Amino acid sequence: MLRPIRMDDLRRAPQQTIELDFRQFIDQFESLAPVEGRVQLTHGGTFLSVTGAVSTIITLACHRCLQQFNHRLYLEFDEILVIEEPVQDPLPVELEIDSEDLAERIAPHGTFDVGDWVYQNLHLNLPVQMACRSDCAGVVVDPNLHSPQGDPRWAALKSFNL
Repeated sequence: MLRPIRMDDLRRAPQQTIELDFRQFIDQFESLAPVEGRVQLTHGGTFLSVTGAVSTIITLACHRCLQQFNHRLYLEFDEILVIEEPVQDPLPVELEIDSEDLAERIAPHGTFDVGDWVYQNLHLNLPVQMACRSDCAGVVVDPNLHSPQGDPRWAALKSFNL
């Protein structure tokens, strides 16, 4: 069962590591099969290491022919999150950002929501081009079905003088 993990509990765990095996549906993520996987969280003092792999089967719509098809979604991740207190100072009007500032951060006494982490990674790993087959030809259009006059529902627009 995926649940938020308190950083204090993780720090007290043996070897400061918690392993979670799960097989469940994720809220707000539609899948045909439960999401299965393993996530390992390791507290490294100033960082949190999140490693694991998850898989499920989802239904997608082909971008070429618009037919639905099933797709196995499998992903592995190995991420490092910085553990530090959030900044309490008011932000200036202009702020210069280093590439180091782009790291994800978590509070030392906060929680890490494993379910939300899995949810975000599933969404980030959805295919960009969704094709049911590599040789999908797309929607086949019969040239005899199109009238040369166009769609009669748009005829009223011809009366406008622009």
